[in-house]
Amino acid sequence: MFSETIELRGHIIDSLTLPKVLDQIVTRGATFNIVEFKIGQKRVDPSLARIEITAPSRPELDELIQRLREQGADVNRSQLGNK
Repeated sequence: MFSETIELRGHIIDSLTLPKVLDQIVTRGATFNIVEFKIGQKRVDPSLARIEITAPSRPELDELIQRLREQGADVNRSQLGNK
């Protein structure tokens, strides 16, 4: 299994970014673990989600990460590698 951690920042709840990203993960046969989740306290405050994604192969993980980047995800480079 291969894993990477992504980060979503901003208005990820009201923009529906978080549910779209989670849907992409599960529909592509990967799994996720929400490592950190902070919700902004005021309307102008951004939220943060740090999500570990695990896929059966490196090519599947790479393709999924590319699609999630299109949704606004950043890869947490310090967490790259297989687990």
